[in-house]
Amino acid sequence: MKTLFYVLKDPSNTMDYFHLFLNVKDLRKKNYDVKIILEGYATSVVQKMSDKNHPLNAAYEDIKSAIVAVCKGCAIATKSLEAAEAQGLPVIGNLDNHVALEPYIKDGYSIIVF
Repeated sequence: MKTLFYVLKDPSNTMDYFHLFLNVKDLRKKNYDVKIILEGYATSVVQKMSDKNHPLNAAYEDIKSAIVAVCKGCAIATKSLEAAEAQGLPVIGNLDNHVALEPYIKDGYSIIVF
């Protein structure tokens, strides 16, 4: 099964992100095709949770390879663009500087807005 988490939540809510990371890790372990797009305030996850002192750093590092897009416009707005690029994450702006969902829908992904 193909699942795309379209993540918008502010990363200050670590409990929500803990559950997101837990489910992504679980689905990947069970051989699901899981991808994550970071939009809006969620783009600051790449800056905040990559900090070794963040309580979710290890969980973030475990699922980071599932991140297929960090919204370019939002990463600029949240001042996270450099952090995303430094981590080698794909920064995408193919829909008016945001991430288009259409290619994932066309490819059969179920989309979960988080």
